[in-house]
Amino acid sequence: MRKPQRFLLCLLALLTTLTVFASANGLPRNSIYISIAGLDDGITHVALLGSEPYPRSLSSPPEALTATLPDGWYVWDWISYDPKDQPMYFMDVPYPGPFRVAVLHEDNTLLVTDEAERTVKMQAFTVSAETGAISSMGFWFGLFKQFLCTFIFTLLIELFVLREFGFKLDDNIGPFLLVNLATQILMTLTYGRMLLNDDLGQALFWAFAIEAMIFVIESLAYARFLRGHTRKRRVAYAITANLASFAIGALLITPIYTALAF
Repeated sequence: MRKPQRFLLCLLALLTTLTVFASANGLPRNSIYISIAGLDDGITHVALLGSEPYPRSLSSPPEALTATLPDGWYVWDWISYDPKDQPMYFMDVPYPGPFRVAVLHEDNTLLVTDEAERTVKMQAFTVSAETGAISSMGFWFGLFKQFLCTFIFTLLIELFVLREFGFKLDDNIGPFLLVNLATQILMTLTYGRMLLNDDLGQALFWAFAIEAMIFVIESLAYARFLRGHTRKRRVAYAITANLASFAIGALLITPIYTALAF
């Protein structure tokens, strides 16, 4: 890769990162994801119920949905059910606090789950269409899924940049994998957990702070352990690879966390 091409790649990664910081639209919100499991024929609507009236104004839910609600429970939000559109997304739901899920069928029968409560602000639940049982995967298993997905995603991006900078993979696969493994574990245990529990401002602050720390760690590690080319070029690679993976990851963070919410 020639010097002008490396410069353009660095510039593109930087501009993409600045665009992400300016928009800050990719970060997930306080939300609940609901999936329906099992035989779901005849389901028309799914609603999220709370033990107190929800102050946000809602469009009027179907009368059949509100007519047979359990005493002391109110519709927080509702959507028309589409089996192809899962999980269903309920945003800005009060946290902490108990909730229930109501499933309305074509014959106006209403299936209501037992009470459930989130352990993190962004969490996914599965409701059995037959029994109404509601469940969610364990926190640490979900965190492992998050790590695995983001680790593989980061490897693919930074491996492409490594090749573009002219480093031989056979000579550098060891330090490349070890450095990325260490920094991705750090990212998952800090920023990854904060994204699921903190508000947008706190998450954005920690995104800057932790990513800056990783920039420094990877620049020092790659300058020391990568083989081939000059020290300056190794540091340039570290900065470019981090800018690229962070920017692209931030742009895609909403679909990633939709798939990985727990």
